[in-house]
Amino acid sequence: MQEQEIVKEQTMEPPIVIKTTGLSVEAKEMFNMIARRAYELFEFKGKVKGHELENWLEAESELFERTPISIKESAEGVTVLADVRGFTPKELEVDLEPMRVTIIGSRQSQSERKTHASSSTEKRTSRLLRSLQLPIEIDTHHASARYRRGILELDVRRAKAGKGNASKASAGGSVA
Repeated sequence: MQEQEIVKEQTMEPPIVIKTTGLSVEAKEMFNMIARRAYELFEFKGKVKGHELENWLEAESELFERTPISIKESAEGVTVLADVRGFTPKELEVDLEPMRVTIIGSRQSQSERKTHASSSTEKRTSRLLRSLQLPIEIDTHHASARYRRGILELDVRRAKAGKGNASKASAGGSVA
């Protein structure tokens, strides 16, 4: 029985898409949604200047799920761990830039209610957007992503001085 459990743990989920061409269209749309909502909050609060970050963070928390993230820096690069429970690998995307990681998640769920007289169906979209400024410059073409038990683990190598971002992607995530 223990052997069967070990085999299950070694079975990998489908790869998580890793993009290195800048922010995806979906990510840009999500940032625009935050900007619009932050401006609405700015107007609602009397157009008082100096609270831009507060309005942005409030808008972000209204629109998207928050997820705990930790970053571990090493001599080789950076490891990002994100709690993405509730999302499957195919519902996740990672966008890499030389100094930034953006994690995007989008899922649809449906619940059905039945009573004696009627039934109703509710569709819900859950979205996740986390963008992190990194402490080092990374090689965006050398990254791997794994999904295990609701945790996204992203490993990215440190950019080599003078080399740019020219190395190949490793297995584990598909780089686009």
